[in-house]
Amino acid sequence: MPKRVGRYTLRQTLGEGTFGRVKYAINEETSTEVAIKILDKHKIQQQNMGAQIKKEISIMKMVRHPNVVKLHEVLASRTKIFIVLELVTGGELFDKIVAAQRFDNTTARFYFRQLIEGVRYCHSKGIAHRDLKPENLLLDAHGDLKISDFGLSALYTGEGDDVSRTTLLHTTCGTPNYVAPEVLNDKGYDGRAADVWSCGVILYVLLAGFLPFDEPHMSALFKKIQKAEFDFPAFIKGDARDLVNRILVPDPTKRVTVDDIMAHPWFVGTDGYTPPDISGGYAPSGEEAEATDARTASGAAAAAAAASSGDSSEVAEDVEEKGVEDSGSASLNAFALVNVLGGVAIGALISSDSERATGAAGPSFLASKTPAVILSAVARAATALQSGHEAESVEMVSDTSVRASFATSRGLVTVNVEAHTVTESLSFVHIRRAQGQPMAFRDVCVSLRRATAGLEAKLSSRHLA
Repeated sequence: MPKRVGRYTLRQTLGEGTFGRVKYAINEETSTEVAIKILDKHKIQQQNMGAQIKKEISIMKMVRHPNVVKLHEVLASRTKIFIVLELVTGGELFDKIVAAQRFDNTTARFYFRQLIEGVRYCHSKGIAHRDLKPENLLLDAHGDLKISDFGLSALYTGEGDDVSRTTLLHTTCGTPNYVAPEVLNDKGYDGRAADVWSCGVILYVLLAGFLPFDEPHMSALFKKIQKAEFDFPAFIKGDARDLVNRILVPDPTKRVTVDDIMAHPWFVGTDGYTPPDISGGYAPSGEEAEATDARTASGAAAAAAAASSGDSSEVAEDVEEKGVEDSGSASLNAFALVNVLGGVAIGALISSDSERATGAAGPSFLASKTPAVILSAVARAATALQSGHEAESVEMVSDTSVRASFATSRGLVTVNVEAHTVTESLSFVHIRRAQGQPMAFRDVCVSLRRATAGLEAKLSSRHLA
């Protein structure tokens, strides 16, 4: 039986994090599809993360932009906080890069413009994201970019471009490969300039298909970042190369700004692009928007207070949490399958031997076995792949999921492999990243796909037409 949280019916798990999981859900009053981040209060309090969660909610309340994931409202119960977010069904931009290997200038420019427009808006609200990377950039059903995960965001004060009036941030955070040199120096930094650097790394990845700074050892990686030591492949040239060079400058005072980027010839292109006007903001309008904002504000305040103190007397509304963490059935109907796939064509789940070998096959496939048989085989394959590493583990999480960890040259990678029945003779299998760097996750995916190739359904695309 589906579980309920207030007006929302919870469906399958979309992802997992340190403090909880993200569920696909439906607002039964409006039929709106949403994603609900479910946070465990006890874990939050154990890690003294109440203030961090409060900050994240406060920041998300401020942001209303078409290229930023929208916060609908916040609910709280005795043991959990429920952050109700816009459902973004197109997957991570990172997955699209992996599938394409690299983008041409036109495609890279399309996504980079949307990234910069979203970042520009956040900066205008006094918000520095501080953890910009392709896996925090999602795509909606129309293929438009949405910036997500404000867990590391910070507010700065001051106006204009005078850094003396800007609060210098002191927390070293973010994903190492995308972090600016000044962040590593731990002497305080302007979060806006650090975001620009991260955008430059992302632009390089969009164009090249790999990272500009990527070393197996942190010390070597940090040295290259601090000196901005990187090479261009021959196919990145002209204005594209010039823009990357202007962004990836170690001295933040000499680095281009967001406005400089938007005026650069490569960014402007030849299609008559003009920057959108953000002076009026993107706040929603109408009675429904006002009601949503009211619920969001009251719910956020209550949830933040509950996160910090454990007090359950203040909640946005009475919500039932019974059974929220149940894993659900191994059966997956067509409607749920579409939402799990996030816009991926069914035909893309059928991979050739060469695609599995090169890593182009992706993290999802169709299998001709039952979920129980699939997960048992995956567990055996994972154990064989990770032999000799005592710190690694393989765990059957539920009837539909097995979790495995792998030691790689880029650090620990943890994956959840989920299997769901589609028909009597067909199952849907998805390898989901729970922890670790995306590039390392891709390598683990390739290894698992090779090791479990015998499970895959021997079909052609016409069988699914």
